[in-house]
Amino acid sequence: MAIPTPQKTVLLLIDIQAGFAQNPYWGTTRSNPSFEPNASLLLTTYRKTLLPSPNHKIIHVHHSSIHPTSPLHPSSPGMQPAAYALPLPSEEPIYYKSVNSAFIGTPLSALLETHFGATGGRLYVAGLTTDHCVSTSIRMAANLYAADGRDEQGKVIEGRKGEVVLIEDATAAWAKGDWDAETVHKVHVASLNGEFARVAKTGDVIGEWEALKGVT
Repeated sequence: MAIPTPQKTVLLLIDIQAGFAQNPYWGTTRSNPSFEPNASLLLTTYRKTLLPSPNHKIIHVHHSSIHPTSPLHPSSPGMQPAAYALPLPSEEPIYYKSVNSAFIGTPLSALLETHFGATGGRLYVAGLTTDHCVSTSIRMAANLYAADGRDEQGKVIEGRKGEVVLIEDATAAWAKGDWDAETVHKVHVASLNGEFARVAKTGDVIGEWEALKGVT
């Protein structure tokens, strides 16, 4: 079945922060060496193709760790945005969380509800890491019907189903125990596919955005 063209979209970028760069704190090996260029390409293409428009929005959610030794602790320079995915000041909000879900301790849920309104839309998700904050946030987005259309009382409108999209080559994972990084990455992507999100690649997503250019 063809995916209906949404009138509204959001690009949600999770934990793309300096503290993840080649840091042994997270593990010895990481999946998807194309993560950084893909994340940068997505951000620049979305800005160029769909913005400025009230129907399209970029949201950054960053991690503020409660653990003093974490590279993402507020006292660490690693807390800062990664150089390849810098938010635009005053145009792209940054929300801070201290747990895995981008929805807990942030206004993300309410912001998406307001943005998508009665029509619903498409929530694109990229960032770090596949098996932690990305997976948790996508599962919660699906459970909250975060991209669906809602009435003035906040109830989901039947037939106004939105879509959560995981951009699989714009996220990455570290090796865990006996499991190499690519296996960890692929298993978590596969577990999200279908029930919680549609899985797509960077090139396909950019094609979807190009199709929306000048339409919304």
